This record gives sequence, structure tokens and C-alpha cells, in this order.
Amino acid sequence: MQDALRSAFPLDPRRLEVLADLILAMVQARSVVLYTLKTHVHLPGSLETRYQRLRRFVRFDVPERLFARFALSFLPEGEVHLILDRTNWKLGRQDINILLLSAVWDGLTSATDVDTAPPWGSSSQQVREALLTRFLQCCPERRIGSLLADREFIGKTWFAFLDAHGIAPCIRLPATATIGTGKLPVWACFKKLQTGEIRRWHRRMVVYGVSLCLCATKNAAGEVLYLAYRGHASKNLRRYAQRWQAENLHSALKSRGFHLEDTGLTQAERVSTLLTCVSAAFIWACVTGQLLAARQPVKRKKHGHRTVSVFRLGLDHLQDLLLHPSPSSWRALQALMPSFDG
Repeated sequence: MQDALRSAFPLDPRRLEVLADLILAMVQARSVVLYTLKTHVHLPGSLETRYQRLRRFVRFDVPERLFARFALSFLPEGEVHLILDRTNWKLGRQDINILLLSAVWDGLTSATDVDTAPPWGSSSQQVREALLTRFLQCCPERRIGSLLADREFIGKTWFAFLDAHGIAPCIRLPATATIGTGKLPVWACFKKLQTGEIRRWHRRMVVYGVSLCLCATKNAAGEVLYLAYRGHASKNLRRYAQRWQAENLHSALKSRGFHLEDTGLTQAERVSTLLTCVSAAFIWACVTGQLLAARQPVKRKKHGHRTVSVFRLGLDHLQDLLLHPSPSSWRALQALMPSFDG
């Protein structure tokens, strides 16, 4: 594991050792609780010594550029489509609110950077800008095809920021959002929309100070999606549907995978370091699942979805190998390592 991570994370050898052991331990235990992981890491010393070493490591701020470039190394060359979303949980009376920037990746989404957001409501403009600016600085060679986001990520200053950086929004609007110079609510442009209908507004309109295209569609439940974008309506609607991959990432990091919400950490920098580790474990599970699915196609249900996700397929396989050590399991793990070398 250290050999696989060394090129992407040129850290001090002792810190690299802890990072590699943490990723292995998280997969084996399906947990991020340091007190639990102390019995799973293969670090020297007593249990207390290992625990204190893990606690010191999460106080270390892993440079954002390292993980961002590592995560993007698994994506094909060319433009990248980003998803901005928020996940949160409650630890006692403390709200943990994380702003997550991820990239669309072969039917999945891979976290590229995280930041803390205010414990109330939506994230602040400053936090959003800082998160996206860091990504642009870390990966200047990757062109951003679009930014997918939900209704909370709106506003004149935010849209102006995206426009100034040449980032095409693919953002859902609330029905009450006003457009044009006459401050017309967007719902008024798409009256009497039929279920399954896709209707595109006939000309570009000013949306939060930026000239954009508009379209709307209604699902079977009667919910209407109002979308602001650039380009073709059908392509952007298909692209926006990929935003739900971020929800799958959240559930994989939390209840369906590593139970991130169980951590007792509340300090922003420590949660950020922990998220870097668990996101790397998520990528390893997904890469492994992709390899397994390529060898043996996964059965699909009537609606077309796999009976088990690529992430879960890989996580189950890796956990089984780690929990049942043997010469054959170590050889299998060793064979999987090159695919994790970002």
C-alpha cells in the first residue's frame, strides 16, 4: 500500500506509513473511529501508542493538491464535470457540515476536495469560492466541463464567480428564482408542463446576473426541475441526473460503507484529514469493484441497476481478503495494488 501511495503522496515516511495503514484499517473495519481502528492498524507499539499516533496523524493537514490530483488520476483525460454538494450529521449538539467537491467518474463520483461549511443552512459564498479556487489551482491542466449543483448553490455573486472562471453551470433553480430584467419567476415560464415533457425556453435569459439557457421537465411524482445551463437541454438534463452520484458517495462514506458519522472528531482540520483517508479507501474499493465487474459481470435487476454496486462489490472483496489473511489473499491484494497507484 505504501508503494502504491508514495508517488501521489510524497509525505514523510512515518506519515505515509500511517496513511497506508489507516486506509487498510478502514476497509477492514468499515469504520473511521480511531479508537476502533487502533486494533486494526499494523503499527508498532502498544494499543495506546497506536491510538495516539492515529490521533496525531489526523491533526496533520494533508496538502489538498495531493489528494485532488490523486483522485483525478483515475479519471480519463479531458474535461471533468464537477459536483458540488453538502453532507452533514449531528454529533451530540454539534453540527458537522461538510462541503464536498467531487468529479463524475464512470457511473460513480470521486471526492476531489472538502471544506467545512457553517453549521446552519447552506454553505457560505466564501467557502464555496475557496473550495473551487483550490481545485483550479491544484489542477490547472484539467478543463471543467460543467459544475452540477442543487438549488441551495445559487446567487448573483456565485454565478458571477463561475462565469468569471469560465465554468458552465448546470444548476437547478428554485421555482421562485427570478429571471430576466422584469424579475419574472422561473415557474411562470413553464406553466402547464406535462409529465415527462422537456421544455426549453426559446432564448437565453439573465439568471442571477449571467446570461444562461433555461429548461424544465416534470417527473412522474409531479415534481418540476428548473435547470440553468449552457449548451443543449437534453445533454445538460442527462448530465444533471449524474448529480445523484454525489448522494451515493455520501451514503458510501456513511451508512453503506465506512460510517463517517460515527467519528467523534469535530475540529475542521481533523475531519478534513479523516475525509481524505476515507475517500482514498472509497476509491480503492471502487477501482477493485470495477476490476471484478469486468471479469465477472454483475447481475442486474429488472430496472437495469446492478444487484450490488461497484463500490460494495469492491469493498466486500477487499474486506474479505484482509479479514482472512493467507498466502493466496496476500497475493490477491498485491495484484490489486497497481490499479491503486494514482
